[in-house]
Amino acid sequence: MLDVDRRQTLAFRLASHHLTRRLGPRSILKAAACGVQETPTGTAGVAFADRVEGLTPAALERALRERRTLIAIWSLRGAPHVVAARDLGAFTVGALPIDSASFRQSMGGWSDALEGSGLDVWGTLDEMVAAARDLLDGRTMNVNELRDAVYARVSTLSRVRRPDFARDDMPEPLFRAVGTSGAICIAGGRGTDAELARTDQWLPETPPSVDRDEARGELLRRFLHAYGPATAQHFADWTQRGPADAKAALSSIEDELEQVGLAGTKAWLLRRDARALSSPPEPRGVHLLPPQDPYLQQRDRATVLPEESSRRKLWRPTRGPGGVLVDGEILGTWRSRVKGRRLEVAVDPFARLSPAAREAVTAEAERVSPFRGCETAEVSFDG
Repeated sequence: MLDVDRRQTLAFRLASHHLTRRLGPRSILKAAACGVQETPTGTAGVAFADRVEGLTPAALERALRERRTLIAIWSLRGAPHVVAARDLGAFTVGALPIDSASFRQSMGGWSDALEGSGLDVWGTLDEMVAAARDLLDGRTMNVNELRDAVYARVSTLSRVRRPDFARDDMPEPLFRAVGTSGAICIAGGRGTDAELARTDQWLPETPPSVDRDEARGELLRRFLHAYGPATAQHFADWTQRGPADAKAALSSIEDELEQVGLAGTKAWLLRRDARALSSPPEPRGVHLLPPQDPYLQQRDRATVLPEESSRRKLWRPTRGPGGVLVDGEILGTWRSRVKGRRLEVAVDPFARLSPAAREAVTAEAERVSPFRGCETAEVSFDG
């Protein structure tokens, strides 16, 4: 069994995330290979800019709204993601749970309320999908209007008692699962102003039917290529599914896998990636990774940041910052705010940054500022 160290692992993952060498402007679809989360609102554009040389907000918008080679959907963990339209099956059908334990886990704080209602959640989801497809036939709807309309049509939802934390009677994770099913997509707007459409009517060509097992296997391949070597539990955490579900996914492609040792743990890698892992390119360059960037979605966080104090600063429960990546290491966090046409970026380094690194961070802030609707950037460094 091949043993790999932290340096090898991170260098391999950085190259897989196109953070060692940026893609050309015509390769934007490759930048979405493991999905790009769009929360907080507006951060997906920054993540794409980190990976694609010369990308402009207009080019990203054309891919999403005109050519529709990219599509925004509710996918992993119920969060909005931008994925390549050609990869839709993996991030919809492939991202849905396959057993009751996974379904319960994906429902989060609503799980007890749904279980207590006695609903057949699988059947209820099917009813919700049918209602949404009918309501969106030939039109788009605001996300809040569609939520209310689906709730009114699927009468059994009224049996679910709203938890104290919830603001709406609709179980939000179940509503978002309508999107993860592949039936609906985000056609415009963002957040609470999003406009939703039927996926089959939004895309230029009707998506082909997808086999669930094949789609789940492809999602696992994407995960292992971006985050390997990894365990079944890592995949379970990334997808928000149960451990048994994740182990079954690994078993489904076991002939494509190779076991390696990482920090004393047995982990899995795609066999086709073994050579790349054994000799990955040396990480170079500076990136301002936005909050929820795909690279920050790694589940073995101690591998990424050995210092616990640094992990606490980067991965906060809510409203977390982005990460400052310098030559393959995350050396600080950053936050930004828009002030007029200027993006104000505040960097909090974990240790002293060299003058060259500070200069590169400032250049990166200027480069990503158009994706926040700004013309220029101003950077300050704590400490």
